[in-house]
Amino acid sequence: SVAAMELRSGYALGMRDAQRPELTPQHVEQLRKGVILVFTRWTALQLAIANQWGGQDSEEKARVLVDKVVCWLTETKEVYADELEDLLDNELIDDWNTQAEDESPGQVAGLVTRVFWETARNEGTLVQELEGAQTEEMRRLGAVLDRSVQEQLWQERERA
Repeated sequence: SVAAMELRSGYALGMRDAQRPELTPQHVEQLRKGVILVFTRWTALQLAIANQWGGQDSEEKARVLVDKVVCWLTETKEVYADELEDLLDNELIDDWNTQAEDESPGQVAGLVTRVFWETARNEGTLVQELEGAQTEEMRRLGAVLDRSVQEQLWQERERA
């Protein structure tokens, strides 16, 4: 697939732009959406949540990871895929006591970095592609990872 091919060359996609773009709230919204869409494809994270490798609050830990990554993207001076990969690797070890034996943290970091630079350039092609290629399972996981969806469900339960 196109995404997989570009993943492999993720480091060479001109992602080391010197100029750090200013992000609007709309940019941050798209970033969050993109991070969630990428995470729904990440098998290691799916397994960690499904098998509760992070304990009872594995789902919440996954939401915190989304928050951390979005925060990192919006606050770090320079967005490099390899630095994000380190962050993801460390989070898997710290929160889920697991190490991805595959190259997935690097692939995830590459995709998230692409989402960042596209968003910064007011583009949304990758986010649209990822959204269009979602399976039902990915949608369900996306709802789990999306804090606003979870807060809505929680409020509905409170009212019931």
